[in-house]
Amino acid sequence: MIRINLLPIRAAKKKESVRQQASIAGLSIVLLVIILGIFYFSITKTINELRESISNEEKESSRLDKVIGELKNVEAEKKVVLEKLNIVKQLEVNRRTHLKILSDIAGAVPEKVWIETLKDSGQTVVITGFAAADDIVADFMKALEKTLVSWKIELEVVQQAEKEKIKLAGFTIRLEKPKETPPQPLTKPKV
Repeated sequence: MIRINLLPIRAAKKKESVRQQASIAGLSIVLLVIILGIFYFSITKTINELRESISNEEKESSRLDKVIGELKNVEAEKKVVLEKLNIVKQLEVNRRTHLKILSDIAGAVPEKVWIETLKDSGQTVVITGFAAADDIVADFMKALEKTLVSWKIELEVVQQAEKEKIKLAGFTIRLEKPKETPPQPLTKPKV
């Protein structure tokens, strides 16, 4: 019978098996490194894109903040202009009112009446002056009542006064304006 020694073949097969396992392990490690490298570069690219996006959003946010600041300035300036327009409107109304009051009072002044002062303090007008006699002061008040129909007219004082060595009747008349509604302020136009 022939005897064959199988030990060197087994040793060779064992070496071959170890070499194959080492090759597979090496290839697995290389493959794992390649996969991890691709994953790393993918995540790095995503992070860079997000950083760039954040940077762009911050720039846009700062630009919009500037625009909002300008809009707030425009709104503040608009408010100031509207307030000034309301003041001008009120002054125009007051000017017309004062002119009408002066015109009405001047039209009611009879002969031999001299107005020394005329003070307008909002709701009241105080007239002080002189007349040749007390009955002329009464005529002046009647003329004022006809001219200024809705006003409350009161004679505060009538007294004898001497002006430049002439005896005159000094008077003070209080006129109270009727209650009226204030003019409507200007508002911003509806868009």
